[in-house]
Amino acid sequence: MLAGKINIPYLFLFYMQVILDSSFIISCVRDRIDFLTQLTEQGFSPVVPKEVFQEMKDLRTSNRSSREDRIAVDVALEMLEKGNVKKISLGTGRVDESLIKKGQQGIFIATLDNGIKKKITKKIVIFKAQNRVGVESGA
Repeated sequence: MLAGKINIPYLFLFYMQVILDSSFIISCVRDRIDFLTQLTEQGFSPVVPKEVFQEMKDLRTSNRSSREDRIAVDVALEMLEKGNVKKISLGTGRVDESLIKKGQQGIFIATLDNGIKKKITKKIVIFKAQNRVGVESGA
């Protein structure tokens, strides 16, 4: 620190990691919620597993996906790329099981999947009435 030049103490910003699931991402895009900005403003560092990226790319080409879902996936993939969201690998096994494991290790998980949400304590949810995302109460 330069003596007499800087009166502000060093500030170390600590961002908590939050892993985003495809259901959360697609729902936010469909509801026009700027989840990346909101999460960052709340002190989170959003990350997306490579497996979730692949899941969304598969949805984009699936005949079982609605046109609206395919458009939402396209927008989501573009947002994630432009937002320079960090990609991680969950390793082997099913995506849901890997997300549960990460959640049980204390990492925040953003998902709409009730099967995952029931097994983890640190959850990011969508508050549709307020058009925002945040930590679920009691987490």
